[in-house]
This record gives sequence, C-alpha cells and structure tokens, in this order.
Amino acid sequence: MQAPDWQKIYLNHSPKLLGICRRYVADLQTAEDLLQDSFILAMQKSHQLNDEKALFGWLKTIVVNNALQHLRKHSKEIFVTTEISEIPELLTEMNTLATENNHILAYDFTREELLKSIDSLPVHHRSVFNLYFIENNSHAEIAKLLGINVNTSKSHLMRAKKSVQNYLMTHFVNKNTPKNKKKMTQLLIFIGFGGLAWAQTFQSKFADFSILPSKELIIPNDIKTNSLSFSASSLNKNLQKKLIIAATLFIIILFSIHVNKGNYQFQNSKAKSLVNTKMIVNEKISENNFISQSKPEITEEVRANAINLNQKIQIQKTVSSENKVNEKATIVKPKDSIKNIPKRVVIVKKVIQRDTIFIEREN
Repeated sequence: MQAPDWQKIYLNHSPKLLGICRRYVADLQTAEDLLQDSFILAMQKSHQLNDEKALFGWLKTIVVNNALQHLRKHSKEIFVTTEISEIPELLTEMNTLATENNHILAYDFTREELLKSIDSLPVHHRSVFNLYFIENNSHAEIAKLLGINVNTSKSHLMRAKKSVQNYLMTHFVNKNTPKNKKKMTQLLIFIGFGGLAWAQTFQSKFADFSILPSKELIIPNDIKTNSLSFSASSLNKNLQKKLIIAATLFIIILFSIHVNKGNYQFQNSKAKSLVNTKMIVNEKISENNFISQSKPEITEEVRANAINLNQKIQIQKTVSSENKVNEKATIVKPKDSIKNIPKRVVIVKKVIQRDTIFIEREN
C-alpha cells in the first residue's frame, strides 16, 4: 500500500482550510497553529477515512471542531448558559428584523467588509453565525456541537444578525455603496425569505476564501506516516459500490425481460383464445342456420307423427274403456241372473157369476 503524501495534501488543501479557520478565529497566527494541529490529528485518525474523495470534507470537520474547542476553552464570554429573558428578546428581535425587511442585503459588500463584520461579533455569536449561515448547519446540530440548547442557538443567531447589520450600516453604507445586483438575493428579500438571502450572500462571498499559510507542515517524529493509508480501502469500497450497482442493474434487466416475456406469452394465449372463440361462434352460427333452414320439414313430420300418435292413443283409450265396460257387464250379469230367476205362478180359477177372473199369486 502506498502511504499518503501529507505534505502534498497540506499544500493542496491548507489555503482553503486556513480561510475557514480564520472565519472563526480572528487572529491569523492562532488560526495557523490550529491548522497544524488539525493535520496532525488527521494523520493519527486517517484509518477512519474510508473514501479518499471525502478527504477535504473530513479535514474541514476536524479544523472547525478544533477552532470551536479553542474558542470555548479560551473565551471568557458566556457560551453555554441561557437566561430566561433571552426568549422575549428573541421575539422582539425577530419582529424588528421583519419590519426592516433585511434591507442591508440590498447592498453589495466586499468579502473583507463582511469578514470584518463577523470579527466584530462576540465569540459565541460568531460561532453560531458561521455554523448556520456559511456551514449550513441546523440549530439542532449547532446545539450539539457547542453544547448548548436550541433556543440559545436561535438567540445567538438573532443577536449576531442584528450586530452584523448594524456594523455594516455604520461602517460601510453610504451614498456611494453599490447595490446588490444579484436577482436571487433580491427575490429572496422581496418574498420574505431573509434567512436564505443571508446564507446565499455570505456563502457566495466565502466559497473560495483562501489564505496561504506562512508555515510548512511540521510532522512529529512519532507519527508513522508509512503505516497510514486509505487508498486501498477507498478503492475496495468504490469497487464494492460499482459491483452492487452493476448487480442491481443486471437484476432489473432480467426482471424486465421476464416480465416482457410473460406479457408476450399472455398476449399470444389471449389471441389464440379469441381465435378459438371466434371459430366456435362461427360454427354455432352455421349450425343454427342449418337448423333454421331444415326446421319446416322436420316440423311437418313431427306434426304428422303426433297426429297418428294421438289417434292411436285415443283408440287405445276407447278399447280399454270398452273392455272395462265389458268386464263390468260380465261381473254384473250374475247378479241380474240371480234377481231375474223365473218364479212359479199358480193360477187359481175362481168363478164369480159369469165372469172368470184369473188371479196371479206368488208362492
């Protein structure tokens, strides 16, 4: 593994890092010392860096943290505590700034003038101002970095904005002060986004703020630079990311092909089913047409057969009814024969005067 060339890294990044440190620490000599300490700390913790592309951001974090620690350690001003009276004052300051519509941003100031306004701030206000407007940290992140609560961070920011505005208006604004020609800043001021306008103004001015160090990097003898390397790990990590991306794309392509194939098969099967359905419908239609054409002849035959069948049924019914009558007759005849048995008749002749009367008497 090839060890990193810290002298080269210092030569490439130290001017911009020193400019960042200078925004927090007004004394340039102290800022250079903090920069040296930050690089030594980076050498000792270089194993924590996994991606070589994140080197500058990683170094910037170390520089800012060292500067904040230095300010908290050597500052006699109140940095942590929050008074109860700060909250009402905060609301008052917000209303005051709202009525002024942040008109100070309508002027175009140089970077040196803005830097002087930042240097005029107390240490705790300066730190919050830099972290919020230039480093783009939230109040929660600032509270964590400085060991304060969120309300304290907001209070420091409002006071810092008011102080910067007053300083610029007092020292640099006159009849000859040029107006801010940036349309974005003017638009943000017009629609009431003063905070974004402040951030846009200061970030644009300090984006390329660099100071060439007067000292070279002094590496202590106890630092073993040969054992420090992050190139291999970063390459391995980048390779892993590329492999993961390639595998993901390959899986997506296979999945899309599979889905398209399934859709194609479904469409083919659907088309086949439609064709079969049409064939069946056509067959049914032709069959119905055939039946409808031959239906009259079949109807006449059926009617003739039905008539013959009805006649046969009527004949069978009459025959069966006659048979039943005959059967009844044969059964009844014996009774009639019993009742109609010839009777013996005795004729008695009795003569009464002239006439003869025959009387029939039953025995």
